[in-house]
Amino acid sequence: MKRSDVILELQLVPELLKQAEAIYTDAISELNWAKHALLSKECEVIGEGLVTGKNELQRQAEMWPHTKELQAQVLRKEELVEHTKVEFHFYKRKLENLQIIAKLMTIL
Repeated sequence: MKRSDVILELQLVPELLKQAEAIYTDAISELNWAKHALLSKECEVIGEGLVTGKNELQRQAEMWPHTKELQAQVLRKEELVEHTKVEFHFYKRKLENLQIIAKLMTIL
């Protein structure tokens, strides 16, 4: 890797890292709102007396028809968070590696 390549990458990667971090934090926020909507629906269903099961399994079964779409949405948001986290950490490691390479180039 040439010095000019390292310099160029060091100029580009921080912006890519910033973008990846913004996407990651947005995904976390969307996940939190999806969890909030699910909890709100669960409270609504319980408040309406639609859940009367004697044990946890029965209560989950009674809750399912009312919350299955929201639960699926939470799962999709969790997958998105994991995907965006990978991208964020990739650029973070890339920047760290470029900084190490740049330091080594100044020594040599």
